[in-house]
Amino acid sequence: MGQFVAVILNIMLLLLVTIGLLQAHVVVQTENELMEVSAAAVKYISNHGGSNEGALQEEVRSIISRELAEKRFSLSEQEMSVRVTRTHSADPVLWSHADEFSLVLTIPYPGFTSWIPVPTDTLQVTRQGTINVMDYDL
Repeated sequence: MGQFVAVILNIMLLLLVTIGLLQAHVVVQTENELMEVSAAAVKYISNHGGSNEGALQEEVRSIISRELAEKRFSLSEQEMSVRVTRTHSADPVLWSHADEFSLVLTIPYPGFTSWIPVPTDTLQVTRQGTINVMDYDL
């Protein structure tokens, strides 16, 4: 009977370790994909600027959807929350040269199983950038 209990405990331990490693892999992979998508979005904003916040938000969404489609990431565009805000601006209307901005991408925490408690309910990446386009380039 003791051997039977030991075998059951060993099987449970092996399953828990495997599930834990798989959960960690899913989270790391998702975070890496989110970092790559956010880098592409920041590069686009830096190189293009914008005429207003609403239009820029839509352009960033289209860049993100194109990036997800081209690279076939596991991220879902529908679950992703995108927020672009200017932190420093010279002109209240145009997003142009030397304006600083912040990009925040948020997705629900990727869960492989509910057995393992997670510390948060979302994964978030925040990036800071400066726009490299002059007013007359817009």
